[in-house]
Amino acid sequence: MTLLEAVVALVILGLGASGFLGLFAQSARAAHDAAEWTRTVAYAESGMEAAALGVAARDSLAGWTRVVEVRPRADGLAEIDVTVTSPRGARFTLRRLTDGARASLGTAGGAR
Repeated sequence: MTLLEAVVALVILGLGASGFLGLFAQSARAAHDAAEWTRTVAYAESGMEAAALGVAARDSLAGWTRVVEVRPRADGLAEIDVTVTSPRGARFTLRRLTDGARASLGTAGGAR
């Protein structure tokens, strides 16, 4: 094997390794994003359950914000919107219709 062949082989090996490392970094980033999204949705569901039961949510998640809005309707139901924003700005809104008698009107506009 000549010196030129060895250099070409090392360049090809280096390009393959750098592609593999880039794929690894992208995979780690995707796993982090999925974990953040999972926490965001779970935090929204927790707020929704508390509002539907008519109690104040007792949990908090550092860096996330949660806004609960309860709007009574003429048909006796209440529409509950829970919007959660993650530390990086991803926003998730959960909506539900529930029995208006149980829904907590005390959380309208800003329970966190």
